[in-house]
Amino acid sequence: MTTLVVCMRRKPGLSREDFARYWQGQHGPLLAQCTDFTRHLRRYTQNLVVNSQSPVASLFGTTGEFDGVAVLEFHSEAAMTLAFAEPRYLADVQPDEPNFVDVENCVSFITETKEIVGVDGSLFSLAGKTAVVTGGAKGVGRMISTTLAQAGVRVIIVSRDQEQGADFAASLPHGATFVAQDLMTMDGVKAATAEIAELVPQLHILVNNSGVFSAGPIGEATADQWDREMGLNLRTPFFLAQSLLPNLRAAATDDDPARIVNIGSIGALWGKSSNGAYGYGASKAAIHQLTKMMASDLTAEGITVNAIAPGFFPSDMTDGFFAAAPGLKDAMIAGIPARRLGTAEDIGGAVVFLCSRAGAYVSGSVLPVEGALWSA
Repeated sequence: MTTLVVCMRRKPGLSREDFARYWQGQHGPLLAQCTDFTRHLRRYTQNLVVNSQSPVASLFGTTGEFDGVAVLEFHSEAAMTLAFAEPRYLADVQPDEPNFVDVENCVSFITETKEIVGVDGSLFSLAGKTAVVTGGAKGVGRMISTTLAQAGVRVIIVSRDQEQGADFAASLPHGATFVAQDLMTMDGVKAATAEIAELVPQLHILVNNSGVFSAGPIGEATADQWDREMGLNLRTPFFLAQSLLPNLRAAATDDDPARIVNIGSIGALWGKSSNGAYGYGASKAAIHQLTKMMASDLTAEGITVNAIAPGFFPSDMTDGFFAAAPGLKDAMIAGIPARRLGTAEDIGGAVVFLCSRAGAYVSGSVLPVEGALWSA
């Protein structure tokens, strides 16, 4: 990691209050939206000098000449060099700097960080990472996208529902991006891969969430339904991960692997037919097995592969499921030891764990998130 510290003087004629307002309220968000720059960062903090005349401040040589300190932590020295050469930074961010700062009289220097004392707040940190969430605008995928965005991740949502997906992506912080592709087909997978690779040469997290569900009596199952579920629930996650391996490898470091998280199902853990969801259950059981097989090959390359098996969460699918059978929702909740459906914090927190430093040594696992419905 390379840390750049910039001691900042405000532009002549600008009050301290106006400097603070512009630097933090306008320039900070502008830089945060410049994803070509921020993908090279681990963290960026603004430190406003509150009282430069205090006796304590003078102990560190602060005599009123600096109004703020910016600390930028880059993934490496090479990443820092690349960041300041990014076309979007040069076109959008750099021209803004003379609006509030005396550029010629600032002081910058590179430091070597050595932590001596402190609470490890980075254990679950995902700030500055990039993630792709397929089917990330609805149901469980929407919960995951929201949680990742709130954790400081740049989220790329892939979905075929262009209007809903674009509106949702625009509502998320940190410049969420929407990629409109139908992952049901291999042409859609290839097109999505090409678009993602152009957006983010380095991809830290891939969440394979897209899925399709059907259920009914065994005699009414059709080959078309079966093929749709095996295609989107099983084939797509494998070939999307395969195609994005160069981007995942580029993001991996010795102490921070890239992550693939496949969304399976509690329906793949128990032997019940779940009201005849044969294709769905079989495809999700296969994704659990595929997760373990991929982990056996990719963990050594710095890419962990895990699956989450959610229980019952609020979604369009479960809402329709419950609406078709009055009283089913209450009966289902009564059968869950946790006595409730899952929430965004439950599924999102599981993804954060697996994708943060806290989960870096976990690979090849299937994590049930289901309120003990299956496991108790």
